[in-house]
Amino acid sequence: MTTEKTGGDLKRFVLALPWRITRFFGRIVRRFFVAVGVIVALAVLGYVEFESIFEWIDSRYAQQIDGYLGIDQYTIARLHDPAYFAQESVFVSEDQKTVACISSPEHRILIAEPAEIPPVFIKAILASEDKNFFTHEGIDKSAIARALAKRILQESRSGASTLTMQIAKHLRDGTGRQSTEVEKIGDIVMALRIERQISHEQLLLKYVNMPYFGRGQYGIEAASRAYFGKPAKDLALHQAAFIVALINKPALPDRSFALDPLLKTREEIRDANWAEAARGTTRVLGLMREQGVVSDVEYVRAANLVEKSLRKEILSTSIGCGTHDHFLERVRILYKDRFPINKGGLTISITRDDGLQDVLAKAVDLTLQTYLARHPNDVDNGQLRAGAFAVDFTGDVLAEVGNVNFKQQKYDVIATGWRQPGSTFKIFTYGALVEQLTKDVLAAKPKTDTVEEIAAEVIRRCMVLDEPIFVSLGRGRGAKKIENFHSRSEPEYRGNIPCRLALGESRNTAAMRAGARAGIKNVIDLTYRLGMPKDAKHVLQPYPTTAIGASEVNPLAMASTVAFVNGGFRVTPRFANDVCRQGKSLLYNDAAGNPKDCDTKGENRPVQDRLIHPAVAVAMIELLKAPVDIANTGTASALRSGVIPGMDPLSSDIWKLQAGEKKRRELAFPFDVAGEIAAKTGTATNADGKTSDVWLLLFVPGPPDHPDKGVMLGFWMGKDSKDHPLGERGSTGGAGFAESGARNWVHSAATVLAFLQKERGLLKPGHKFHPIIRDEATIKLDATKSTSAAVLTPDESLIVEPKS
Repeated sequence: MTTEKTGGDLKRFVLALPWRITRFFGRIVRRFFVAVGVIVALAVLGYVEFESIFEWIDSRYAQQIDGYLGIDQYTIARLHDPAYFAQESVFVSEDQKTVACISSPEHRILIAEPAEIPPVFIKAILASEDKNFFTHEGIDKSAIARALAKRILQESRSGASTLTMQIAKHLRDGTGRQSTEVEKIGDIVMALRIERQISHEQLLLKYVNMPYFGRGQYGIEAASRAYFGKPAKDLALHQAAFIVALINKPALPDRSFALDPLLKTREEIRDANWAEAARGTTRVLGLMREQGVVSDVEYVRAANLVEKSLRKEILSTSIGCGTHDHFLERVRILYKDRFPINKGGLTISITRDDGLQDVLAKAVDLTLQTYLARHPNDVDNGQLRAGAFAVDFTGDVLAEVGNVNFKQQKYDVIATGWRQPGSTFKIFTYGALVEQLTKDVLAAKPKTDTVEEIAAEVIRRCMVLDEPIFVSLGRGRGAKKIENFHSRSEPEYRGNIPCRLALGESRNTAAMRAGARAGIKNVIDLTYRLGMPKDAKHVLQPYPTTAIGASEVNPLAMASTVAFVNGGFRVTPRFANDVCRQGKSLLYNDAAGNPKDCDTKGENRPVQDRLIHPAVAVAMIELLKAPVDIANTGTASALRSGVIPGMDPLSSDIWKLQAGEKKRRELAFPFDVAGEIAAKTGTATNADGKTSDVWLLLFVPGPPDHPDKGVMLGFWMGKDSKDHPLGERGSTGGAGFAESGARNWVHSAATVLAFLQKERGLLKPGHKFHPIIRDEATIKLDATKSTSAAVLTPDESLIVEPKS
């Protein structure tokens, strides 16, 4: 019985086994589908609420997330900084014309407001880079899912980066290189954080200013100008699509290699790269059509232009940002340590007159070429240097050529160099003597009533002896004879002569005695008072020969001599009117301490203070007109009688010209046509008596209603070392004619005067020198307030008069 029962149980178990197995697996399958359902539900919930879930986690574990991914949530604050993107600074002229730009390696022209982004760029960027930008919260989940699926299936990769993720990548300085998986996850995290803090409009503004497009250009504005020469708002559809296509392949049209290694020649590489750039442009246009932001007609028209004309429309690479001449480089140097010029987006209003700058540069080149034609075999011609400047009577630097060839010679001799001024220094020498004589006249009785009467009496008293003179070289070393640098038609010495004649003919022996009579220390004091920089390496020495230019001066600081013709007011060279950001001055504040509006006209320039008595200025004007007005023997008198630019005034070739040809080429500025002109030439010599430096200073009065618009021109030429002379003949003799300031500069300076006459309304009949300010000193004279307390200290001990 037991056996039968056991057998029956076994039979029932066997019969029930399939059902039990089925039920077991059924429970497993049911549980599997439940689990799958839960997982799918959680996945869907996570997909839909991913941003909210992440925000909850990030609020509690941000520090741990940052540590694991190597990111920093606080770097997002940098995006709020207006200076986050480096942007170019621009130099503008007074008429608001952009002259040049200064930039960091990231040359960028910022678009400042979202409303300023051209609509065509918005459409092209979103179509190409992030079509769901305005609907997602930092990441495109569908694109990420699609990219993950392709990764799992080992299919070709597809991009999943949103604009915000690209901004996050830029924030970690990852632009331009492949990201690791961890970095990509970090970008996702940062993108979600960024979108919680910054609006889509502001993010789009950040993005259009961000990408690199090649040619050193960052942002769509700079790229548009670099490739098409016009602002982004003016680009056509196909041009905007081309720019956007470069986001993923910057500099493609200019690339020096091609993907196909079989292409070798430059033309083959260019054609292949262009074909690739054209395909990228067409791709962007196609995406815009697919997304409905351009019509079929617009697409076809733009695609045809890509094929037919786009390549021709793209500009060749050009000179980028930077200072391309000494004037602009000087401005950069003056402000580079005070303001972030390279990346601050500043506007620097410069004082330069571009037309005058061009003419001045040509005049310098003309003098160089004329000199080189006379000395083609001089082995030291490679050391030849020259420069010039133009300053108005208030101190604005209108033009400056700091040296020859800026690309090869960055050193600015005019603004930063020190050279011997030769006879141009006699302006200070006679200025000190005239100042002393003015004191004497003011102290005399009866009192003289007007500035003109004082000046007339000073001129009458200003007499100097032009006779041989020697300077002691020290105990037991004998004395050096001072030579007059005179023409063959002039007597070597003239005896007792008026200061006007002595300065007009630039007589050295007379100037030595003028310096001694004024007191050489007083000459030096006046020079520094007017504005010559005090430099420890270039001190004006209290020696008699300083009176004729033996000490060194800064060429641009010779602009301080304008005080002698502008009525006696300080002239400090100024290269810029203002430095501004977003229309507000960084240099000038109002009474409440708030930045003033940007000053592009120089209205905030410092008030010029009076440095010398007005009668000193009136008398000096008469002396300084002499080099031009004394016929034949005045050192710059050829400006009145006529010169031929580009021809050596001492060359016999001039006399070979036909009368008609000479008249056609000649430039002359007679008094009845050009009004008053003041001048001083200068020729410095080295220890061998040979010419080392040649100078010319010219002063042109402004119109009667604007005496402040007068212009001073300064010209200089020499070699790197004064031991290497200009030419071979010295002041003491030799073959041919000696090199001098008049010989080298008067003929080329005439071209600048012609420009000022024709284009700037100067050098007109009746133009005379007038004070730029009619101040109280002009009306009520007070010697103690208008002049410094100079003491007459003649240096007789160092001057050796020849025995009669």
